[in-house]
Amino acid sequence: MKILAVDDNQLTLDLLSKLTGQLGFGDITTASSGEDALQFLGREGSPFDCLLFDIQMTGMNGIELCSLVRALPAYRHTPIIMLTSMTDRDYVDRAFKAGATDYANKPFHISELGARLRIAQQIIAARSVTTSGGQRADEAAQPLSHSVQITGFPSLISYDALGNYLLQLSKAGLAGSQVLAVKIHRIDAIHAKASPQEFAYALGEVADAISGALTTQNIMMAYAGSGAFLLVLGRTGCTSSELELEIQNLLDDKGTEYDNGDPLDLDVSIGNPITPRLNTTHPARDIFERALARAERRMMQKISQPV
Repeated sequence: MKILAVDDNQLTLDLLSKLTGQLGFGDITTASSGEDALQFLGREGSPFDCLLFDIQMTGMNGIELCSLVRALPAYRHTPIIMLTSMTDRDYVDRAFKAGATDYANKPFHISELGARLRIAQQIIAARSVTTSGGQRADEAAQPLSHSVQITGFPSLISYDALGNYLLQLSKAGLAGSQVLAVKIHRIDAIHAKASPQEFAYALGEVADAISGALTTQNIMMAYAGSGAFLLVLGRTGCTSSELELEIQNLLDDKGTEYDNGDPLDLDVSIGNPITPRLNTTHPARDIFERALARAERRMMQKISQPV
């Protein structure tokens, strides 16, 4: 795995080079500023597989650098691990909204750094499998469980990044956070009828309705595949049923259609929220699966109710 590490502290770069080498990731290049990093990334040749950015740097900070790198086509999906001693939620939120995949806390612990790099390696391997078919994901029909690319929503991040975000919040103090899932009804039928572009459009409409219903909330969300969205947010002051109704009303007002003019009916269900308690090596997946199961049960209850 080819790594680029960016930090304005040479001692930190030296330490990172030593630690990554001990962890078996010896192919590392270092840069002392965001400007130098962009020069490395702009050069022709084999691209970097993983990027490590310090958040607090003089000049261009790591969050600004992350945002600029995500605009580069070659690095749209490259794992980006933020390096920082800052645990304030504002920093965490800004970093993930800028495109960060994960966090590694300073001072570095070799076990944690190794875990973050191995997760990045797994993301790279998984993406290699899903893109090895030869067709671009936005041009080919994808399985319903496939992670569809939805753009235009800063709070919408990848499933893997959302799990890492939840883990980082636990380290900073998770008081008041909750996890819930939004499930689209009849997603199999919608997926079967829609073109890839129409399906991505439908998902974008749901993401827009979720964002619209929670404009006053600090949320982070991810598309989990199979017509389901996962949300991490604070206490909303309303029940999941009330939130479900608000999102549904926004969707109904859209009058979404297929390209041929047929109505594209988008109905959703929301499960009861879960208060996360993270105490295992990979806790987020368990919490996410529970939230998805609750949304699925809610949907089945609504479908089985007589009209």
